Amino acid sequence: MDKRLRRFARLQRIGCVACLQESISSQADIHHIVDKGYRKHSGGDDSTIPLCPYHHRGLLPDGMSLADAEQMYGPSLALSKREFVTRFGSERALLLFVDHLLEQMNRLH
Repeated sequence: MDKRLRRFARLQRIGCVACLQESISSQADIHHIVDKGYRKHSGGDDSTIPLCPYHHRGLLPDGMSLADAEQMYGPSLALSKREFVTRFGSERALLLFVDHLLEQMNRLH
């Protein structure tokens, strides 16, 4: 397995980093951080964090209103970036946290 796919698989094992802060376990999409308009200028596949479909793309869980989702999961990066950053931290801060978790996973295996 190449480095990129290995990272993505490990990110998916961690689950959504925002939900994790809320003590919720969830599946994760891979979110690429984009600082300067292009992934390649932002670190490419190494600058990725796991976010669930709600936090990543604003997809509401089945049967939930936006108000219910915000109450249960907090703000979505896709729908309310400023509120998301206030509650969970910046994308770069979350990347540092995720990279730390990945380092701990490396030590265990």
